[in-house]
Amino acid sequence: MSSLGWIDFSSEHRDKVRTVLDLLKKQGVVDELGIGVIRDAFSDRMFPGISTVQTRAKYFTLVAYRIEAFMQRSGRKQTLESYLSVSEKQDRIKLVENHEGEGELGIIGGTFKTDWKRDVVRKPSSIYWNGLRTFGFVTPDTSLSEFSARLSEGKTSLRQVLRGTKEDDGDATQSYENRAPRVAVQSPDKEYWETLRIDLNLEEARLLRQHITDQEPDSLIGQILLHPEWLEQTLQISVHAPFKEFCELPFIKKIQVPGLTATVEHARDFWQVMKGAHIRYNCLLQRGADDPTLEEQFEGEWEEWLDDMNPFPDSWDNDFFWGLVGTRSGSIGPTNSFVARWIEQTRQGCPDLGKCDELVRLQEMQNKGPRARLRSDNREGHPSDWLGIRDLNYRLPIVLQILRDIYDAEMKGGDLA
Repeated sequence: MSSLGWIDFSSEHRDKVRTVLDLLKKQGVVDELGIGVIRDAFSDRMFPGISTVQTRAKYFTLVAYRIEAFMQRSGRKQTLESYLSVSEKQDRIKLVENHEGEGELGIIGGTFKTDWKRDVVRKPSSIYWNGLRTFGFVTPDTSLSEFSARLSEGKTSLRQVLRGTKEDDGDATQSYENRAPRVAVQSPDKEYWETLRIDLNLEEARLLRQHITDQEPDSLIGQILLHPEWLEQTLQISVHAPFKEFCELPFIKKIQVPGLTATVEHARDFWQVMKGAHIRYNCLLQRGADDPTLEEQFEGEWEEWLDDMNPFPDSWDNDFFWGLVGTRSGSIGPTNSFVARWIEQTRQGCPDLGKCDELVRLQEMQNKGPRARLRSDNREGHPSDWLGIRDLNYRLPIVLQILRDIYDAEMKGGDLA
């Protein structure tokens, strides 16, 4: 049995590692060829504040309310983190009780039901913390542990922190008093906690919509929420719809934010191009297998991909692509060269299959080192199924769930009737 260890420098580093571990638990999401950093650059531009381990919109407001409740406690001696450790378990149990018999609803830790002795490794406050910062629910922009420490040291009051302005980084153009009516988080009444449910109420839906559109109006999720007809178009597709289907929605071409439509189109085309590299990777993994079935299947997919990529997407702009990736992902090391060379091979129609395969082989070895399965001394055998990324959805499924939660609450409350 293999194990994974790391030096625990901070809660922020710890959360990043836990996010990776959460992803590794899911079938087919291991990033064998190292393109995840580019995927995340696109995701951050379109859907900031959202992560694939989030489940429901409720936790944005629920965690904020819990922090507000902590602030209201007089003479508190425990830290925010220790308070959340207990209160979030209470919330999980109450949600399970109030939704008994309703099936899987995205309650974090719901599989533990009402067992007080068991709990999740990553709590909602950890999973949603980046989103709370991004959408202005909490400031300053710091880690949860540092945020907790500042409260304990009395350097700032939580009531100030929850206002959602950017006064700490000098970007605020309005005072707290002017912005308070729009951004304040008010403590819910006692009935809220007793009747706690995973769906948003109308007040929470309005609050979340306002925070997203105030803080990230030029993002794709912000634009969707700013245009009711675009939201309705978006919610017509299935939560399991591929990103390519989402890109075909009529409003995508109507977006006025500079570069945003191009970002969506390049995200779509990026996977269409890099899909070929992942097909070749799986073809190579099946070389020499006793049963040729999978190799023949993947070689067939390769031929289909070649047809699909002829002609090469005419909307592709290398300068735009590398400009977006470079400004949002920092250094991507050898992946930069691999992606650039694969794009060029694809543009030419992949005339040299040997060169394509060598690109894939070298990239896997650079990305995975001694764990690379295409190494000549590999003894792991041939996979029994596809290995690695099958599609890139750029966090779309959870975005659709969050938008659905907001829409349903507003419809129920009469805002969108």
